[in-house]
Amino acid sequence: MPNSVSSAADLRKARLSMSKSHVLQTGWQPSKRFWAWHLWLPLVLASTVLFSIEHTSVDLWLADQWYALQGGHWAWRSHWVSYELIHHHGKQLIIGIGLSALALIILSYFRPGLRNWRAPMSYLLTTMAVVPALIASFKKFSPVDCPWDLIRYGGELPYLRTFDHSFGVTDIGRCFPAGHASGGFILLAMYFAAMPFVKNPARFLLPGLLVGWIFALGQQSRGGHFLSHDLWTLSICWFGALGMFMLFRPSRWPGSIKNDKLADHAMPANRTEPTIGGVKT
Repeated sequence: MPNSVSSAADLRKARLSMSKSHVLQTGWQPSKRFWAWHLWLPLVLASTVLFSIEHTSVDLWLADQWYALQGGHWAWRSHWVSYELIHHHGKQLIIGIGLSALALIILSYFRPGLRNWRAPMSYLLTTMAVVPALIASFKKFSPVDCPWDLIRYGGELPYLRTFDHSFGVTDIGRCFPAGHASGGFILLAMYFAAMPFVKNPARFLLPGLLVGWIFALGQQSRGGHFLSHDLWTLSICWFGALGMFMLFRPSRWPGSIKNDKLADHAMPANRTEPTIGGVKT
């Protein structure tokens, strides 16, 4: 009798192991093409653009245009559109998105139909908190000045290229990288959150790019940042979102689908189209 019970237990363990193996095999997996498009190509592109801007006058030329457009002073520094709407209420928008993700996570424990939302929303919320916090923390070591602080634009300090500064704990500068834009650009994490569930996740890049560049241009128009500050923030947010995505092990997310090519998820013949919360994706 004990041998029979032991055999039954071993059989159940074997079946459970096979079930878990099946889940891992049919879940979303990053392919070589995924790494090429999401790591190596962006890394080469970001390095090339940022190096080029650091060794040219693109930052100054663009800031000159903003400054001249406003009559030789930063007239939009306190304007209701650039400050109240984009800067102040923009922060509230990002907080609202984060709270919405948190609400979905909590509801997923009480409503089975929302269970598949738990993993991607946990990833999104964590990434929205961690990456901008790291950028804000780094700014404490950044003596890089804002355009409005420079003699060229009515301030008191000379212009230095970003990496002509000596980085360390400082009470001056703190304008690099761009902090406000990070709240927008980190919404690029929506793209990675959607990737294991949809066949063409590219449309989920739009919120991060749209909100991020609105925040970035709003601050540039006020004299708060140079273009390079925002491009550094965009790069950090992209690679930060990618790194957090892999840390959250999307291959184990419930409801994810198997894919072999970027934006071309192969659906097994015996598998129905996945849903999140009962809605087809």
